[in-house]
Amino acid sequence: MSSWFTLAAAKLNLTLEVIGKRSDGFHDLASVVIALDLADEVRLDTVAAERSIAYRDDRGRPVSIETSDDIIRRAWSVLERHCELPSDAAVEVTKRIPVTSGMGGGSTDAAAFLRLARAAWDLDLSDDELRDIGAEVGSDVPVCLLGGPALMQGRGEALTPLDTQQATWHDVAVLLHRPELPMPADKTASMYRALRSSDFRKGEATAILTDRLRDGQRPTQNDLVNSFDAPAREVMQGLTSAWRTMGAAIADATLESDEQPVVPLLAGAGPTLFALLSESSARRAAARLQSARGFTRIAAPLSRSEATTVRQL
Repeated sequence: MSSWFTLAAAKLNLTLEVIGKRSDGFHDLASVVIALDLADEVRLDTVAAERSIAYRDDRGRPVSIETSDDIIRRAWSVLERHCELPSDAAVEVTKRIPVTSGMGGGSTDAAAFLRLARAAWDLDLSDDELRDIGAEVGSDVPVCLLGGPALMQGRGEALTPLDTQQATWHDVAVLLHRPELPMPADKTASMYRALRSSDFRKGEATAILTDRLRDGQRPTQNDLVNSFDAPAREVMQGLTSAWRTMGAAIADATLESDEQPVVPLLAGAGPTLFALLSESSARRAAARLQSARGFTRIAAPLSRSEATTVRQL
């Protein structure tokens, strides 16, 4: 068989603390990251007439990735510098993660390609070596290769798996809302430029959440932080209004339960907003957000094996 398949799970930064700028121009981060069942599907066909990469929606229609720098093509080139690869193969991505959403849609597609390439071409690469290659492609690629709950440090390359208990995620629903907003040409770079000294953190929230997860405690919205929260409202026109709309939907939804309302948090570098709720409250809030323009979805955390399994078709 010539076709191989894997999920490309969205990543969600439960904490995202920017510690400071490094001498190499990158920033040191501290972050707890999980994988979600909101996922693209990536297929590699090793019998093809030419090298190709195609992005389609669930109906098979072409999807624009809104960038001239295709990250899968970049991953392919980086991998070729380390390994001898066949000249022709076809990659097809079924896109479900919104483009430019702050949930690693491009990085996770690149990670999925690297997993598939190693399996399909029987490449002699350890997990650590594959993640080192991923780090050359992009800062979020290594954590997407690892999958599942992880502590991410450095510029993203320093990873520690968090082996949490299944009960930790019981009745944890992730309400996601990606509002339709105009995006700056270089969103992530703009966000970093907008950081003020008051936005930098020491990583304490990440350390606390890491300990809670290792102890089997259920994460709550109050455990979560994002250094980009304030800069995002300056960089992205209309985000404050979307924030209020989602907050109001959550407040209305939680009135019908014993839950306390929570404040939405930015996912990664945005513009997606998210909140950890019970499944029932998340469903009610999502229903209230249907009239708001944008993408709304309830997602659940994935285990490491669910996020990274490769299958031959």
